[in-house]
Amino acid sequence: MKKYLPRLAVAAAALLSMGAAQSAVITFDGLSPSPLATNMPLLGDGDEFYQSGYFFAPFSNQPGALAGDLVGAIVDGADVANTCFSVACPTNNSTHFYTALNDGVLYMGSNSGAPFMLQGLSASFVGAAGDVFPSTTLILRAQGSKVGGGSLTASINLPGPVGGAFSFANYSFNPTFANTPMTAIFFFGLACNSGGSCSAFSSDKGQFALDNISVVPEPSEWLMLGLGLLAVGAVVRRRNAA
Repeated sequence: MKKYLPRLAVAAAALLSMGAAQSAVITFDGLSPSPLATNMPLLGDGDEFYQSGYFFAPFSNQPGALAGDLVGAIVDGADVANTCFSVACPTNNSTHFYTALNDGVLYMGSNSGAPFMLQGLSASFVGAAGDVFPSTTLILRAQGSKVGGGSLTASINLPGPVGGAFSFANYSFNPTFANTPMTAIFFFGLACNSGGSCSAFSSDKGQFALDNISVVPEPSEWLMLGLGLLAVGAVVRRRNAA
């Protein structure tokens, strides 16, 4: 009966891969040119690119926005001076990262349409060259579309420069947000002034950088995976007994 074991092992591996397909840390490294983003690393309204089973579609929320309007870029952190396009990007990341420009919004979802949960990310403010920045430069907002309808938001206060430079920091979302299955997530910024007033889509200064976006499948996908593996184990036990 041992001849059945390799086949069962293959089935178990397939079940594991089903779960892993939706669990990922998005790093923005090794991106291939996308047919829907032909000017990468520059990204315009209506462009789209992909990594690790997820799609990313930056867009403009401005009235009268036109297809191709600059809303983002993939920046090479090892060459910030030449790839950050005349803005003040974070300087403590030597890998690639996503940068939202000109109040751009970043929309993400699973290629399969399966729900997922957003656990955390690395983020930094991206300043306009020559500006004077308040202590809280931007409120980064993640707005999730919940399974079954409705939305849920979480906010991160991004600090100003230290020693004249912006830096990435790691952030985890609160348990309510992080454990709620979403069908889509929208990232956008509320730029703050020296008086502490923050607003979105009004100044072209709602700019931010993202990296290491951590997402996991919703619990029901893991439950299905677990049930499948239990079934495989039961078959193996029956075969061994026989």
